[in-house]
Amino acid sequence: MKIFVNDKELEVSGKRILIEELREAGYNIPSMCYAAGAEHHPSCMVCMVRNEANDQMIPSCATFPTEGMRIDTESEDVTALRRMAVELLLSDHHARCGGCEGKEKCKLRELSVQLKAKWTRYGALTPVGEKVQEHVTGHLYYEPAKCIRCGLCVYNSKDGFTFQGRGFNMQVVIPEPSKPHVEECLAELCPTGALFIKKKESREE
Repeated sequence: MKIFVNDKELEVSGKRILIEELREAGYNIPSMCYAAGAEHHPSCMVCMVRNEANDQMIPSCATFPTEGMRIDTESEDVTALRRMAVELLLSDHHARCGGCEGKEKCKLRELSVQLKAKWTRYGALTPVGEKVQEHVTGHLYYEPAKCIRCGLCVYNSKDGFTFQGRGFNMQVVIPEPSKPHVEECLAELCPTGALFIKKKESREE
């Protein structure tokens, strides 16, 4: 199957979503709610591209390519939409990067720099909580103030992580674990370090 990306022809299988086809071809398509091999639902709108056939923005993590499709991934309109999506996520995010243990792996911090997003574009739409770490299971901890509700932990949890509430009041609800350490793999999926592994410091006697 042939599609066109930024006016260049690209051969794709048609069996994978656009973000996978485009990334494999070397295009830098950012996302906060997609992780390769993991179940996901489009929520962050950071991976948006333009479908030039109908001049509409579409989420590349939820769209399959079609024959002859023409995709724009780099115009100013596309970049501006991604920047707005990141700024909306920042408006409800714990902004103290200096004291964050996961800042070097935080995709939101990385994208805010890459897209030149402004932390104060929309102000604080809801009060951003203080740094509070909740013990989940084993070495896994959760910091609600850094959570962007991308859903990766919810959709890939074996122990029943769920969402509760709507909009900015939505929260991830973490149940009592059935087995110790069973959900520690979710820390690798979290794009902001809201779920993280904290190893106990060993002390030599």
